Amino acid sequence: MIHKTTILSMIELAWFDIKIKYVRSTLGPFWITLSMIILIGGLSFVFVSLWGIPLKRTMPWIALGIIMWNYISNYIDESSTLFVDGRILNMKIAPLKLIMINIFKHLIILLHNAVVIVAVIIFFDLKITVNYFYLIFSFIIFFINSISFGVLFGFLCCRFRDFILIIRNGIYLIFLMTPIFWMPEVLKGNRMYLADFNIVYQIIQSFREPILGNPLTNYTITYLSIFTLVTAILSIIIYKKYYKRIVLWI
Repeated sequence: MIHKTTILSMIELAWFDIKIKYVRSTLGPFWITLSMIILIGGLSFVFVSLWGIPLKRTMPWIALGIIMWNYISNYIDESSTLFVDGRILNMKIAPLKLIMINIFKHLIILLHNAVVIVAVIIFFDLKITVNYFYLIFSFIIFFINSISFGVLFGFLCCRFRDFILIIRNGIYLIFLMTPIFWMPEVLKGNRMYLADFNIVYQIIQSFREPILGNPLTNYTITYLSIFTLVTAILSIIIYKKYYKRIVLWI
Protein backbone atom coordinates (compact mmCIF):
# COMPACT_ATOMS: atom_id res chain seq x y z
CA MET A 1 0.00 0.00 0.00
CA ILE A 2 1.32 3.45 -0.95
CA HIS A 3 1.25 5.90 1.96
CA LYS A 4 0.37 9.58 1.72
CA THR A 5 3.96 10.66 2.39
CA THR A 6 5.16 8.36 -0.38
CA ILE A 7 2.67 9.89 -2.83
CA LEU A 8 3.82 13.40 -1.89
CA SER A 9 7.45 12.42 -2.39
CA MET A 10 6.65 10.95 -5.81
CA ILE A 11 4.83 14.15 -6.82
CA GLU A 12 7.86 16.13 -5.64
CA LEU A 13 10.19 13.95 -7.72
CA ALA A 14 7.87 14.36 -10.72
CA TRP A 15 7.96 18.15 -10.34
CA PHE A 16 11.75 18.07 -9.96
CA ASP A 17 12.02 16.03 -13.18
CA ILE A 18 9.99 18.69 -15.02
CA LYS A 19 12.15 21.50 -13.61
CA ILE A 20 15.32 19.76 -14.78
CA LYS A 21 13.90 19.24 -18.27
CA TYR A 22 13.00 22.95 -18.66
CA VAL A 23 15.74 24.44 -16.48
CA ARG A 24 17.02 26.79 -19.22
CA SER A 25 13.58 27.59 -20.65
CA THR A 26 11.74 30.80 -19.78
CA LEU A 27 8.25 29.38 -20.34
CA GLY A 28 9.07 25.87 -19.15
CA PRO A 29 6.35 23.31 -19.94
CA PHE A 30 4.14 26.16 -21.16
CA TRP A 31 6.04 25.81 -24.44
CA ILE A 32 3.97 22.66 -24.94
CA THR A 33 0.82 24.66 -24.21
CA LEU A 34 1.84 27.36 -26.66
CA SER A 35 2.54 24.84 -29.42
CA MET A 36 -0.84 23.20 -28.80
CA ILE A 37 -2.63 26.54 -29.01
CA ILE A 38 -1.04 27.10 -32.42
CA LEU A 39 -1.95 23.57 -33.54
CA ILE A 40 -5.54 23.88 -32.29
CA GLY A 41 -5.94 27.24 -34.00
CA GLY A 42 -4.50 25.95 -37.28
CA LEU A 43 -6.66 22.82 -37.37
CA SER A 44 -9.78 24.79 -36.45
CA PHE A 45 -9.10 27.26 -39.26
CA VAL A 46 -8.75 24.36 -41.73
CA PHE A 47 -12.02 22.73 -40.67
CA VAL A 48 -13.95 25.98 -40.76
CA SER A 49 -12.49 26.97 -44.15
CA LEU A 50 -12.77 23.65 -45.97
CA TRP A 51 -15.89 22.07 -44.51
CA GLY A 52 -17.76 25.06 -43.15
CA ILE A 53 -18.14 23.54 -39.68
CA PRO A 54 -18.98 26.28 -37.14
CA LEU A 55 -16.02 27.40 -35.04
CA LYS A 56 -18.04 27.00 -31.84
CA ARG A 57 -18.35 23.30 -32.57
CA THR A 58 -14.95 22.74 -34.13
CA MET A 59 -12.49 24.40 -31.74
CA PRO A 60 -13.76 22.89 -28.45
CA TRP A 61 -13.77 19.43 -30.06
CA ILE A 62 -10.22 19.81 -31.38
CA ALA A 63 -8.87 21.52 -28.25
CA LEU A 64 -10.12 18.84 -25.86
CA GLY A 65 -8.99 16.06 -28.18
CA ILE A 66 -5.48 17.43 -28.72
CA ILE A 67 -4.89 18.14 -25.02
CA MET A 68 -5.89 14.65 -23.92
CA TRP A 69 -3.99 13.09 -26.82
CA ASN A 70 -0.87 15.02 -25.80
CA TYR A 71 -0.93 13.30 -22.40
CA ILE A 72 -1.64 9.85 -23.85
CA SER A 73 1.00 9.97 -26.59
CA ASN A 74 3.78 11.50 -24.47
CA TYR A 75 3.08 9.23 -21.53
CA ILE A 76 3.13 6.06 -23.65
CA ASP A 77 6.27 7.18 -25.48
CA GLU A 78 8.11 7.85 -22.22
CA SER A 79 6.78 4.66 -20.63
CA SER A 80 8.40 2.65 -23.44
CA THR A 81 11.86 3.89 -22.38
CA LEU A 82 11.19 4.30 -18.65
CA PHE A 83 13.37 1.38 -17.57
CA VAL A 84 15.76 1.38 -20.51
CA ASP A 85 17.98 4.23 -19.27
CA GLY A 86 18.79 2.41 -16.03
CA ARG A 87 17.29 4.92 -13.61
CA ILE A 88 15.90 2.06 -11.57
CA LEU A 89 19.48 1.00 -10.86
CA ASN A 90 20.69 4.48 -9.96
CA MET A 91 17.71 5.41 -7.80
CA LYS A 92 17.12 1.99 -6.19
CA ILE A 93 13.39 2.46 -6.52
CA ALA A 94 10.57 -0.02 -7.10
CA PRO A 95 9.34 -0.18 -10.71
CA LEU A 96 5.79 0.74 -9.65
CA LYS A 97 6.98 3.92 -7.91
CA LEU A 98 8.93 4.93 -11.00
CA ILE A 99 5.77 4.42 -13.06
CA MET A 100 3.79 6.55 -10.62
CA ILE A 101 6.39 9.34 -10.79
CA ASN A 102 6.07 9.29 -14.58
CA ILE A 103 2.27 9.49 -14.29
CA PHE A 104 2.42 12.44 -11.88
CA LYS A 105 4.88 14.24 -14.14
CA HIS A 106 2.56 14.06 -17.12
CA LEU A 107 -0.46 14.92 -15.00
CA ILE A 108 1.33 18.11 -13.90
CA ILE A 109 1.95 18.99 -17.55
CA LEU A 110 -1.72 18.19 -18.26
CA LEU A 111 -2.70 20.69 -15.56
CA HIS A 112 -0.52 23.30 -17.30
CA ASN A 113 -2.40 22.63 -20.52
CA ALA A 114 -5.75 22.77 -18.71
CA VAL A 115 -5.62 26.57 -19.02
CA VAL A 116 -6.54 26.04 -22.68
CA ILE A 117 -9.60 24.03 -21.65
CA VAL A 118 -10.66 26.75 -19.22
CA ALA A 119 -10.18 29.37 -21.95
CA VAL A 120 -12.30 27.35 -24.40
CA ILE A 121 -15.07 26.89 -21.81
CA ILE A 122 -15.16 30.63 -21.10
CA PHE A 123 -14.73 31.87 -24.68
CA PHE A 124 -17.37 29.59 -26.19
CA ASP A 125 -19.65 29.82 -23.15
CA LEU A 126 -19.81 26.07 -22.58
CA LYS A 127 -22.29 25.43 -19.80
CA ILE A 128 -21.16 23.54 -16.71
CA THR A 129 -23.83 20.87 -16.29
CA VAL A 130 -24.50 17.88 -14.09
CA ASN A 131 -22.71 15.81 -16.75
CA TYR A 132 -19.43 17.04 -15.26
CA PHE A 133 -19.88 14.33 -12.61
CA TYR A 134 -18.97 11.82 -15.32
CA LEU A 135 -15.45 13.24 -15.11
CA ILE A 136 -15.00 11.40 -11.80
CA PHE A 137 -15.52 8.10 -13.60
CA SER A 138 -13.33 9.31 -16.47
CA PHE A 139 -10.41 10.22 -14.21
CA ILE A 140 -10.54 6.88 -12.35
CA ILE A 141 -10.49 4.99 -15.65
CA PHE A 142 -7.75 7.29 -16.95
CA PHE A 143 -5.54 6.83 -13.88
CA ILE A 144 -5.91 3.05 -13.69
CA ASN A 145 -5.11 2.68 -17.39
CA SER A 146 -2.07 4.93 -16.98
CA ILE A 147 -0.70 2.54 -14.36
CA SER A 148 -1.60 -0.54 -16.41
CA PHE A 149 -0.04 0.72 -19.65
CA GLY A 150 2.99 1.97 -17.73
CA VAL A 151 3.58 -1.59 -16.56
CA LEU A 152 2.74 -3.27 -19.86
CA PHE A 153 4.75 -0.98 -22.16
CA GLY A 154 7.53 -0.37 -19.66
CA PHE A 155 8.22 -4.04 -19.05
CA LEU A 156 7.68 -5.06 -22.68
CA CYS A 157 10.09 -2.47 -24.09
CA CYS A 158 12.68 -3.13 -21.42
CA ARG A 159 12.70 -6.82 -22.31
CA PHE A 160 12.35 -6.39 -26.08
CA ARG A 161 13.86 -3.08 -27.24
CA ASP A 162 12.51 -3.40 -30.79
CA PHE A 163 9.05 -2.57 -29.48
CA ILE A 164 10.14 0.99 -28.65
CA LEU A 165 10.22 1.95 -32.32
CA ILE A 166 7.10 -0.11 -33.06
CA ILE A 167 5.17 1.74 -30.36
CA ARG A 168 6.37 5.15 -31.55
CA ASN A 169 5.25 4.40 -35.09
CA GLY A 170 1.98 3.04 -33.73
CA ILE A 171 1.35 6.26 -31.81
CA TYR A 172 1.54 8.28 -35.02
CA LEU A 173 -0.77 5.83 -36.81
CA ILE A 174 -3.32 5.93 -33.99
CA PHE A 175 -3.30 9.74 -34.09
CA LEU A 176 -4.35 9.67 -37.74
CA MET A 177 -6.94 6.91 -37.30
CA THR A 178 -8.59 8.30 -34.17
CA PRO A 179 -11.26 11.06 -34.23
CA ILE A 180 -9.10 13.46 -32.25
CA PHE A 181 -9.09 16.47 -34.55
CA TRP A 182 -11.69 15.22 -37.05
CA MET A 183 -15.33 14.36 -36.48
CA PRO A 184 -16.46 10.70 -36.39
CA GLU A 185 -19.47 11.60 -38.56
CA VAL A 186 -17.25 11.19 -41.63
CA LEU A 187 -17.08 7.46 -40.92
CA LYS A 188 -19.70 5.30 -42.60
CA GLY A 189 -20.62 1.65 -42.33
CA ASN A 190 -17.94 -0.64 -40.93
CA ARG A 191 -15.55 2.31 -40.66
CA MET A 192 -17.35 3.30 -37.46
CA TYR A 193 -15.36 0.53 -35.80
CA LEU A 194 -12.40 2.92 -35.91
CA ALA A 195 -14.22 4.88 -33.22
CA ASP A 196 -16.35 2.27 -31.46
CA PHE A 197 -13.51 -0.15 -30.67
CA ASN A 198 -10.77 2.48 -30.38
CA ILE A 199 -9.78 2.67 -26.71
CA VAL A 200 -7.93 5.96 -27.24
CA TYR A 201 -11.04 7.56 -28.72
CA GLN A 202 -13.26 6.22 -25.95
CA ILE A 203 -10.92 7.54 -23.24
CA ILE A 204 -10.78 10.96 -24.90
CA GLN A 205 -14.57 10.97 -25.28
CA SER A 206 -15.01 10.19 -21.60
CA PHE A 207 -13.48 13.61 -20.89
CA ARG A 208 -14.61 15.49 -23.98
CA GLU A 209 -18.32 14.70 -23.86
CA PRO A 210 -19.02 15.88 -20.27
CA ILE A 211 -17.11 19.12 -20.84
CA LEU A 212 -19.10 19.70 -24.02
CA GLY A 213 -22.24 19.22 -21.93
CA ASN A 214 -23.14 15.71 -23.05
CA PRO A 215 -23.60 12.55 -20.95
CA LEU A 216 -21.48 9.46 -21.52
CA THR A 217 -23.19 6.71 -23.47
CA ASN A 218 -23.79 3.32 -21.88
CA TYR A 219 -21.52 1.83 -24.52
CA THR A 220 -18.60 4.08 -23.56
CA ILE A 221 -19.02 3.38 -19.85
CA THR A 222 -19.31 -0.39 -20.38
CA TYR A 223 -16.45 -0.58 -22.89
CA LEU A 224 -14.07 1.46 -20.72
CA SER A 225 -14.98 -0.49 -17.59
CA ILE A 226 -14.38 -3.90 -19.19
CA PHE A 227 -11.21 -2.80 -20.96
CA THR A 228 -9.80 -1.23 -17.79
CA LEU A 229 -10.56 -4.34 -15.74
CA VAL A 230 -8.84 -6.62 -18.26
CA THR A 231 -5.71 -4.45 -18.60
CA ALA A 232 -5.50 -3.98 -14.82
CA ILE A 233 -5.60 -7.75 -14.19
CA LEU A 234 -3.06 -8.36 -16.95
CA SER A 235 -0.68 -5.69 -15.63
CA ILE A 236 -0.93 -7.04 -12.06
CA ILE A 237 -0.06 -10.54 -13.26
CA ILE A 238 2.90 -9.29 -15.33
CA TYR A 239 4.16 -6.99 -12.58
CA LYS A 240 4.11 -9.68 -9.88
CA LYS A 241 5.83 -12.17 -12.18
CA TYR A 242 8.56 -9.95 -13.61
CA TYR A 243 9.21 -6.94 -11.35
CA LYS A 244 12.21 -8.66 -9.73
CA ARG A 245 13.69 -9.61 -13.10
CA ILE A 246 13.53 -6.16 -14.65
CA VAL A 247 16.96 -5.15 -13.27
CA LEU A 248 18.42 -8.07 -15.23
CA TRP A 249 16.95 -6.75 -18.49
CA ILE A 250 18.43 -3.27 -18.23
